[in-house]
Amino acid sequence: MGSMTLVATVRPFRGVTFDATRIPDFADVTCPPYDVISDAQRDELYDRHPYNVVRVVSGRDEPRDGPEDNRYTRACGFFRSWLWEGVLHEDTEPALYVYRQSFADPRGRTRRVWGLLATIGLDDEILAHEKTMSGPKEDRLQLMRALPANVSPIYALYREAGGDVSSALPEQTAEAHVADFVDDDGTRHTVWASRDVAFHEKVASALAASPLFIADGHHRFETAKTYRDERRRTQRSGPWDHTMALLVDAGAEPVLILPYHRVVRSPLSGDPLRVLAERFEITAASESIEELADVLWDAPPSAFVYIAPDGRYRLDAREPSDDIPAGILADLALEPLGAADAERDLSFTPVASEVANAVADGSASAGFLIPPTAVERVWAHATARGKMPAKSTYFFPKPRDGIVIRALEPC
Repeated sequence: MGSMTLVATVRPFRGVTFDATRIPDFADVTCPPYDVISDAQRDELYDRHPYNVVRVVSGRDEPRDGPEDNRYTRACGFFRSWLWEGVLHEDTEPALYVYRQSFADPRGRTRRVWGLLATIGLDDEILAHEKTMSGPKEDRLQLMRALPANVSPIYALYREAGGDVSSALPEQTAEAHVADFVDDDGTRHTVWASRDVAFHEKVASALAASPLFIADGHHRFETAKTYRDERRRTQRSGPWDHTMALLVDAGAEPVLILPYHRVVRSPLSGDPLRVLAERFEITAASESIEELADVLWDAPPSAFVYIAPDGRYRLDAREPSDDIPAGILADLALEPLGAADAERDLSFTPVASEVANAVADGSASAGFLIPPTAVERVWAHATARGKMPAKSTYFFPKPRDGIVIRALEPC
């Protein structure tokens, strides 16, 4: 990157939050980001509570949907009616929202991540590392057109020399929290609103020259830019010039990236084992899926598990590579097997058993387990302006949608 100065404009905003006096447990009304919600989970969230924000974030299609009544227009209707009812309310003053996540990693270690919900400028120098797919971007754009709001934050990392902001976050928790609950994965989410103008200024100044790196939310980020461009054609500048982001200091606490395994939905071409044998050492595996996935946590980035209808195999690339696991797998396995199109051929999950189950029940032709990727490798890839395959990383835990929403204007 040479001497390029990366500038971030980090600002407070007036958040829309649930009224805690109306909602005893925010686990009932919040949801995961849209791209990790299965159809079954969507139905469960609908049934869990009539105000669950999944209706806004990723609503259900209905048989009679049309241009005037569909899941996007209904999202606006839900949001607007909840504001009228007082279930949601918008802060009267701008705030930065301190966000703490407490959780156990896959090996049982207790961890904690502190972050900050703020807005960032869409014209900032922001590093992205994943290729995106057209379908999710069109979906998110239709939602923004119907409901001009940031319903889900982008997850962005920064590295701050000195750690002044990170060390100051716990000091902003004296006031009553906006939310404090435990989600279905066991992660505790606690959020406070900081209206301390001096703290706002400190954050803006400290992060002004910090590179921002998108950890999660590439489709949402690109959609926000597309929506901004649409609005600028007629109205120039406005709140659409910024988007909501959860900012986490990657140097303060090691950020956890889970492996994002591949489920192959389309048929593989040729003789898969023969094709793979040209590029990998292949060893038949008798361990359970859980044991195989656990072994990959300590494996090199070029080691994988291939799950076929007739068995499971450990793959070790014959040639070393500096690429991340998802890139190595795409080049050496998925592309030669005719399954390189992420949108057409693949689905993705961090849960190894879901890959095995899909192959076993015939809904997938094959599956691949991949090892996790260290955040340093992802950061280096992004700063070198490289693009990884879609869904290369699964940052965990995800910020919960619905804790804080940023409305751009009434819908």
